[in-house]
Parts: sequence; structure tokens; C-alpha cells
Amino acid sequence: MSSVAALEDAAMELFLEQGYQNTSIDEIARRAGISRATFFNYCDTKSDVLWVDVDRALASLETLLGSALSLREALHSVASAQPRERIPLVASQSEAMGLGDELAASAGVRLDRLRLIIAGSGVEHQDVWLVLGAIVGALVSWARAPSPREELVGLLDEQLQRIRGALGQHSVATLF
Repeated sequence: MSSVAALEDAAMELFLEQGYQNTSIDEIARRAGISRATFFNYCDTKSDVLWVDVDRALASLETLLGSALSLREALHSVASAQPRERIPLVASQSEAMGLGDELAASAGVRLDRLRLIIAGSGVEHQDVWLVLGAIVGALVSWARAPSPREELVGLLDEQLQRIRGALGQHSVATLF
């Protein structure tokens, strides 16, 4: 885990210093004190290093849903595990890192994975995008809030409550 943290820190420092496009995987690995091959043990692409915490949270959500928790319970568990003070720099410094199109492409992969997780959780087909939007809305509000920020769980509940009346009955039972 310490190599992953070192990798994240090195990449974020370099992205802020010289921009995303001007930073190579070799430079990230060197700054992190690991080999290029070790970099690829943790990340498949350079953009993956931006999303380590998000990928970890998505994996945790899948695991929790696989252990028979409801979507709401699994979301609460994952959201509760996110420290208020650890906001990924990709959420607050994407412009400074010059991410542009790369951010949209790599974020899209995570959004689609979350959509599939929601779809497999018992939420009705027609409600999947509504629930996805509520979750993303909570995450964006949380990431962009000034310190001290609210707990993610509270923002998540608030966003889900906003769409409750539009959801089908089975989806409501899954989320409330």
C-alpha cells in the first residue's frame, strides 16, 4: 500500500509541476522510487493513478454488494470510510494539472463501472441513471466543499432523498 501512496503522491506532484501531458510514466516511477514494471503492477495507464481512491471505493462497493448488503448500506459503508480531509487532487486540481480530455475519458470509465454496479444492485433499470446522478452529485458537492467539509454520507443521503419521489417502488426499497 505504501508504494501506491508513493505513486499517487509522485504523480500528483509531477502533474502539478509540469502538467499531465508533460509527465511520463518513467518520471512518475522514478519520483516514487519504483521501477516502471512496478508502476504497471498498480496501474494500467498513467490516468489510472488519478483514480486510485475511486477505484478502491468501487471495488469495495462491489464486494459489499456481493455480501448481501443493500445498495444503501453498501454506499454508506464506502462513504463512511472516506476521510473528510482526503479529497483526490483530480477533483480539485484538474485544471492546474492540465487534464482536459484525459480527465473526461478516465472519469467516464469509472462512471460506467458505477452504473453497472448500480444496475446489478436491484435498482430498477429505468432508475439507474437517476441514482448514478445522485451519487455523483453528492461526490462533487463533497469534493468541492471548503474545509471543514460535511461527511459524505450526509450529502449522499441528501441527494438520494431529492430523487426519492421519481424512483420506482423497488428502487425505493433498495435505497431507503
